[in-house]
Amino acid sequence: MPAVSNPKRTPLFRLITIASSGMGSFILGLWGLRFGFGDGMAGMPAETMAGVIAALCALAAGGAALSFFAGVDESAAYVFQETHFDKLTGLLSRQAMVGKIAEAASGTIRTGEPVFLIDIDIDRFKHINDAIGYSQGDELICAFTSRLTENMPEDAVIGRIGAGEFAVLLPDRQIRGSIERLIEKLINEMMEPYQLQTHLQSVSLSVGIVAMPKDGVDPVLVLRRSNLALQNARASGIGNWSVFNADMGRVADYRQWIESELKTAFDRGDFSLHYQPQLDLPSRRIVGYEALIRWKHPERGMIPPMEFIPIAEETGMINPIGEWVLRKACSDARYLPEECFVAVNISPVQFMTRDFVGIVREVMESTGIKPSRLELEVTETAMMQDRDRAAAILEQLAEMGISVAVDDFGTGYSNLSYLIDFSFGKLKIDRSFVSRIDTDSSSGAIVSTIVGLSRALGVGIIAEGVETENQATLLRAAGCEVVQGYLFGRPAPLKVELGEARSAFGTHEPARIVSLQ
Repeated sequence: MPAVSNPKRTPLFRLITIASSGMGSFILGLWGLRFGFGDGMAGMPAETMAGVIAALCALAAGGAALSFFAGVDESAAYVFQETHFDKLTGLLSRQAMVGKIAEAASGTIRTGEPVFLIDIDIDRFKHINDAIGYSQGDELICAFTSRLTENMPEDAVIGRIGAGEFAVLLPDRQIRGSIERLIEKLINEMMEPYQLQTHLQSVSLSVGIVAMPKDGVDPVLVLRRSNLALQNARASGIGNWSVFNADMGRVADYRQWIESELKTAFDRGDFSLHYQPQLDLPSRRIVGYEALIRWKHPERGMIPPMEFIPIAEETGMINPIGEWVLRKACSDARYLPEECFVAVNISPVQFMTRDFVGIVREVMESTGIKPSRLELEVTETAMMQDRDRAAAILEQLAEMGISVAVDDFGTGYSNLSYLIDFSFGKLKIDRSFVSRIDTDSSSGAIVSTIVGLSRALGVGIIAEGVETENQATLLRAAGCEVVQGYLFGRPAPLKVELGEARSAFGTHEPARIVSLQ
């Protein structure tokens, strides 16, 4: 932590103040004992006596005053240190950053030179902190701070303004090249795993940018707008950045509305599940269904999952919502053909909760679903938050007979070594590769590589987002025979004909599904 330079706090100065105060008091006391005050000093001229006493009193009082004001000054310096610097990292505090932003705003108004405020936040830091413990969370923050400082120009002003949130003030003249290039490089560097004492920790970032004076000069307003840009970046996915624009205020209001409505929607029963079939291409036979959550608000209608799921993760509502999805999907499985499984998406936040495996076990017992009929889809990012813990969770799920699919494969973590350490049963090729397989040779090569990797590992493979027959043909030619997408059916609610539907458990005859509309 930076020290506050102050000559009045040195040991020499303290010694002088104490000595002067003590010496004056001591000599004055001896004088009184030796000569007495009053009659014992009668032979001394009054002027001399008054002068001696006044001098000794002044010496004592001066030393005491110096000591007092040194203490006041030291207390003020301590308060300054506590309020202007972050204890853990030594970076500027939020309060100090507000002052620095005000200074930068004054400068940019005077010179016209743009100054950028960069808001950097570790995604889901609270959940990471809860999962790995506060001690290792502090270690992660310190490692993050060191790397951030190394990747910024020497004169950049850096502060810690939240638990996992940092702000950087950067004049345009200090940027070599464009701000966009700097941010892209920064994100790539900062998202490399961090070696902690006990494990390798991965993180994802969201970054928001404002430019003064164009986007404002009031420090509080500028900070708010940088955070709006950050939230906009987070809504776009991991590792993204965004520059503030005026429309983001409306987006922020909408996000706040969603956050306030989530608990009410859950209690009111607004959520439902839609199912999308997964097909075996050679036989065109349905082998499973993916359960997808839908939210129909009584006034605003359908709210897309991409709009409310990230907010549910940030607020912690994803845990009760995710458990409801798991329980509902396992319960609905009794109406599906017995040879079909049901696939359930698991949020990274949900996956890393301490009692996740226990919840899965209890849901299976209460619904009676066979382990072979349940598949959990987990992203690479979720598994890399804490590799050791993730490996233990996956091992327990495998022992229970539950298959785990790596969702959005190829879009997250770049180091494939985790594939050797983790127990999983399937790779799911992301739709971003499938959508371009017939127009981009690189996407086709990536798909073929993923298929080859799945064979080498001895795990299953499925492709999502198939919308055309040509895509399906190319996927099959590449060796991927299980697919999912609009070509074969859109997500739809499960409807069972009452009176004729029978549970698939304990019988070889499938339940009758009226429609997936």
